[in-house]
Amino acid sequence: MSNVLIGIIGVILFIGLALAGALILGDDFKAANSDTKAASVVQQMSQTAHAVTMYTVKTGAAKDAEVVRSTSNLIPRFLKTVPVNPVTNAANISIANSAGATTSGRAASVLVVLGTGDEARNVCESIQRQTGYIAPTAAFDNANRNLNIIANHSSQSGCLRSSSAYYGFLKL
Repeated sequence: MSNVLIGIIGVILFIGLALAGALILGDDFKAANSDTKAASVVQQMSQTAHAVTMYTVKTGAAKDAEVVRSTSNLIPRFLKTVPVNPVTNAANISIANSAGATTSGRAASVLVVLGTGDEARNVCESIQRQTGYIAPTAAFDNANRNLNIIANHSSQSGCLRSSSAYYGFLKL
């Protein structure tokens, strides 16, 4: 009889420790997911920026702004495949002009639309910290900005909110 009670108490303790661990470490796992996606976004932007640089060097012509698609003249010579945004799981990485537009003009930056939800906000915050846009202990810069400030921005790369969407950027 005492063995059964000890077993029941052991199972209850084990379940209690598992729940306590999940409560304590849950935020750490969420942050790790945002950090991983942020690192992937930064890496995708960097690859795209290098492809634009190689395009300019190899062709002798400036690259125009565009949304990178399978029909882009960067693929397959300078980029093996269309980069995929890990936050939205879509191919929405763009090369923008100095005003933030992706339809015309000379390429000035790489833009990634992260989305509008909490996940996009968390990834944007992580990008800001990873790229040195804000200090590790500083408050998240969530101010609403226009995309045309990227050309004059003090940081080479980072993330900002424009209207309701979050954008990762890397200047060329």
